[in-house]
Amino acid sequence: MDRALQQKYENAEVAAKLKGSLLLFIQAFFPILTGREFIISRPVGRESHFITICRALTKCTRLQALRLLINVPPGHGKSVIVSFWIAWSLAKWPDCNFLYISYSKTLAATHTDVVKRIMSLSQYKVLFNVVLRDDSQAKDSFTTMAGGTVSAFGSAGSITGRNAGLPGLERFSGAVVIDDSHKPDEVHSDLIREGVITNFRETIQQRPRGINVPIVFIGQRLHEQDLPAYFIS
Repeated sequence: MDRALQQKYENAEVAAKLKGSLLLFIQAFFPILTGREFIISRPVGRESHFITICRALTKCTRLQALRLLINVPPGHGKSVIVSFWIAWSLAKWPDCNFLYISYSKTLAATHTDVVKRIMSLSQYKVLFNVVLRDDSQAKDSFTTMAGGTVSAFGSAGSITGRNAGLPGLERFSGAVVIDDSHKPDEVHSDLIREGVITNFRETIQQRPRGINVPIVFIGQRLHEQDLPAYFIS
């Protein structure tokens, strides 16, 4: 067999394996991106939270969970997992539209920049044939050649010109991701905290373009009346 053809088949096999498992995708691309091994925690008596979160996010891509609430403390890799999840989803469906929302647009842009850096890796391009548009230079908003988008916003600000997902599809097409909606030193202000909840109810909640577009919250609990409490209620 011609070497180029053999390499093509090998790449297709690797790509299929990585598309089939978010955890394998992270384990493969985290060392390439950071130069460090992705170490899965091994707590006594329960499975790793990495495995639990990856399973839950995978259910979203299968449309088995359209509203997902994950509460984890700081320093447990939640933003890393979500950033890789977005890049993994775009490897499978490059026309997905994601909104990434944090308590500040600057913080959200830090996480969307990770997504962009993953997708800019030569290994990602070769395996999945997903290419960013030449005019996608900003880390807070970029577009694939297939029309998929990733955009960063603040949880208390306006969201203009972008939506999550695509209308009328029976498969996954993107999501609203809310990663730490409240700033820790502001959450005890009733005015600011309630403003975040109001903005979700009146603005963010309207951004999914179809009934099969998940809304995912991942972050720490900071107040008994914070946004996760609103979701639970």
